[in-house]
Amino acid sequence: MIKSELIKDLEELNKEDLYSLLLFALYKLQDLKEYSTLSELVYILDKDSLFNLLSFYGGLTIRIPTMYELKKMVFALMLYQQVNVEGIELKVALKNIDTEEVTKKDLKDAYYKICEVVSNYEFHKRK
Repeated sequence: MIKSELIKDLEELNKEDLYSLLLFALYKLQDLKEYSTLSELVYILDKDSLFNLLSFYGGLTIRIPTMYELKKMVFALMLYQQVNVEGIELKVALKNIDTEEVTKKDLKDAYYKICEVVSNYEFHKRK
């Protein structure tokens, strides 16, 4: 009786729920703290995106940036555009960019890091 109820419960799960169950079981099997949030990925990424993520990064440990960190870099790139492409003075460009969400210090630090990266690395459009 219990076995048939379990089968019925499993049949009622949608595809995302099944993958979530599998990833949670993987977390429990491996007993790795880093796997604890994997089961939520299936509700954020579609199946193909999840499989692509696993294909590219399977076995690696990565850290996902916060929204603050991403916004900081976007604002810093805007600052780079104004200063290094349009020739606007840094002090003026800092005033032009509405950075209520990012501190001026963090913005300047990120800007200097972008300057360093752009001068030391080559970037090409991906084909």
